[in-house]
Amino acid sequence: MKSVLIAFVAIILVGCASGSALVVGQVRPAIEDFNAVTIFRAMPERAEEIAIVKASSGMGLTQQQRLDYAFDELKKQAAKLGATAIVITDRDTLAGDYIRETEIIEGVAVFME
Repeated sequence: MKSVLIAFVAIILVGCASGSALVVGQVRPAIEDFNAVTIFRAMPERAEEIAIVKASSGMGLTQQQRLDYAFDELKKQAAKLGATAIVITDRDTLAGDYIRETEIIEGVAVFME
């Protein structure tokens, strides 16, 4: 029983997120470090749209952890397509089983020189 509890807590702390992308522009070479992808709230001038990206996460002990996992997944999706930034277009929280919620973030992956 103790090992099951430890495994459960480890899964929650490690986290899990899923994401997707719909390509709408020119894909560029992938960016190795997804942390280099910048987040914006408004479309920067001269930004070239690459894809619509979406990510969600229901893992994490707090809402902030779920948001962090979802943003990391969003950045990973964008980096695979060579995007240097993401313009956030939507964010939602879905109620789940018991107390767990799912954070959903959507945006436009863009390339800027």
